[in-house]
Amino acid sequence: MNLIEQARRLELRDGDVVCLPADTTHEQASELVEALGPNALNIRCLIVLGDVHALDEAAMNAAGWYRK
Repeated sequence: MNLIEQARRLELRDGDVVCLPADTTHEQASELVEALGPNALNIRCLIVLGDVHALDEAAMNAAGWYRK
């Protein structure tokens, strides 16, 4: 079963952050990127492998992310 088949229904919008398990393969992440890309849903989002809370807050701020 591939990642797309395993995913539950999500109502993603532009700018959302999608967190995938840390053991997600590059191939599985690529499948998701294709499913969200311009030839499919046409959604711009950030895909993070692993725990988003483990990201360095200073690096997130430098990239334009701000915790609410």
